[in-house]
Amino acid sequence: MTIRSNWNEFDPATRQWLMDHHGAVIVPRTVAAAINRATAEPVPTDSHGQIRLTDEDVLFIRNRAHSAYAAHGVERFFDAVQPEGPRHHPARNNAHRWPHA
Repeated sequence: MTIRSNWNEFDPATRQWLMDHHGAVIVPRTVAAAINRATAEPVPTDSHGQIRLTDEDVLFIRNRAHSAYAAHGVERFFDAVQPEGPRHHPARNNAHRWPHA
């Protein structure tokens, strides 16, 4: 079973979870259960009910996520933490300069 071959069988919430967590190698049991309901053949799970994705699956999901965000014009930084906006540093203003002699 590959994610690519069953992508269209997954419900929208499952596809969205996979795209939102495109770097995940382990799929939690709730999402794994949804994947198993959607596929004709059962997907092997570990003792916790989780699915381990192959490198091919991870690459496919990452490409789908990048394509989806690009199609909607959403700028998204694909990393563990989104960058913060510019910070205002009040201590760096000119009011605290020493007067020139």
